[in-house]
Amino acid sequence: MPAAHVTTTPQSQLDALIRAGGFWGLAPDWVPRTGYAGDRNTLIAALAALRRLVQNEAIRLRRGRAHVH
Repeated sequence: MPAAHVTTTPQSQLDALIRAGGFWGLAPDWVPRTGYAGDRNTLIAALAALRRLVQNEAIRLRRGRAHVH
């Protein structure tokens, strides 16, 4: 039986990265690892903002416009 084809989106990749605790492996050493907001609502808002950024970037890439700083 062939394996099922799984399509991943940037958002699902970000979700998996955060669930796996892999974010800190991507952050430079100078980024503080402690002292962040601990209340649930702030963390939910931060996660939602990160998801919006990833979604917006995916839309730009589909339209052929890479994000430029």
